[in-house]
Amino acid sequence: MATRFINTKVDKYIQLYSNFGKNENITYDRVVEIEIIDRGSGGVSVFSLPPNIIISESETGGVRTTVTCTIADGKINTITITNQGSGYTNNPTVTIQSVVAGGGGAGTDNDPPARTAVFKAYLTVKKRRVFEWDLENAIEINENGVFQIADRVILNANNTDIFSMRLFEISTQSVINTTDKSGNSNQPSFNQGRVIDIGNAIRTTPNDIKLEIQPQTINKIVISIDEGISGNKGINRDIEFYISLKIVEKEPSVIEYGALNNINTSQI
Repeated sequence: MATRFINTKVDKYIQLYSNFGKNENITYDRVVEIEIIDRGSGGVSVFSLPPNIIISESETGGVRTTVTCTIADGKINTITITNQGSGYTNNPTVTIQSVVAGGGGAGTDNDPPARTAVFKAYLTVKKRRVFEWDLENAIEINENGVFQIADRVILNANNTDIFSMRLFEISTQSVINTTDKSGNSNQPSFNQGRVIDIGNAIRTTPNDIKLEIQPQTINKIVISIDEGISGNKGINRDIEFYISLKIVEKEPSVIEYGALNNINTSQI
C-alpha cells in the first residue's frame, strides 16, 4: 500500500517591536508657532491692509498650515494660526502677499515692498511614522492567505487617542478604495497603504480587519502608524508599541491523489 503525506499549513505569527523597527528618519509635524522677527523693517510703515501670510505645503502631502495677521501703524501686529497643518518634515517657508486696494475691491500684490516683515515657523516635537522590520526567515505563501493583526499594545499613549495602522509592500486585492469627492485640495490622503488596524490605544473590541494576500514571498514588514484616522501625522517618539501579525495560509483547494486514495495528514 502506497501512502502520500501532506503537510498541513501552520499559522505564522510575526512579532513587531517598535524599538527593533528601522525608521525612515523623517519627522512629521505640525506648525505650533510663527515668531515675528521683524514687524516691518526699520519702523517704516509697510502695509496699508493686513497682508496674506502664505505657509509652504508640507513635504509629505499633509494639510497646509494657514495663518492670519493683524497690523498696527502699517506693521505686523499679531499672527494667528488658524490651522496647524500636518506632515511637515522641516520648518516651512513663510511668504508675505501684500493686499492692495483699488479697482472696486482689495487685490493682492505678489511683489511686496522690499521693506517687509520677517517670520520664523516652529514645529512640535518630532514624530515617527513608517516602520520597517526585516524577517529572520522569509515566509513563502504558496496559496492565498489571510493577514491580520492578532494583537497589539501601545504604551505611553492616551486611551482617547486613535491610531491608524497601514500595511505597505504586500499585495492584496481585499481592499477597494473610494474616490475623494470632498473638493478639498488640502484633504489628506486616506487611501495610502492598506488599513489593517484602527482604534484607541487600549482596544476594547477585537480587530476584525483581515486582508487576503496572494502567493508571494514576504521578507519584510512595512507599516505606517498615525494618530487619527487620516493624514501623515505619525506618532510621538516616546510611544512604544508591540504588534503580533498573524498569517493563515489556506489549504490547497485541489489535491491530486494519483492512483491511490490513501492519504495521511501529518502536521510537521
